[in-house]
Amino acid sequence: MKKSEEKELKQTKINELEQLFKDTSMEKQTLVTSLIEQYAFMYVQLKKMNEIIEKEGPIEKFKQGKQEFMREQPALKSYNTTMKTYNATTKQLSEFLPPGKQIQKDDEFQAYKDKVRNR
Repeated sequence: MKKSEEKELKQTKINELEQLFKDTSMEKQTLVTSLIEQYAFMYVQLKKMNEIIEKEGPIEKFKQGKQEFMREQPALKSYNTTMKTYNATTKQLSEFLPPGKQIQKDDEFQAYKDKVRNR
């Protein structure tokens, strides 16, 4: 993913969420804005890591000196850690939503999580 695509994707996600949270009270707005920034950043990073994992697979051959073995793809470890934080941030943001609104789920991420879970 090119830097320009990353920047555009992040800004698109920020705009989408700002629209969703536009009626949030002023005292909560600073916290919500911070959470939106974190959410958008993680969203882009997860997309990038997803591309790496899809391209290179979840396991890689690793050589260190004379030893050679298979190990978990480093991007997969980062992906899993970031996904936990992303889900927690989604939950935090959801707590500030007005009744009847919800954060739109990303079907692409859900499909990938389901695929990994069902291996």
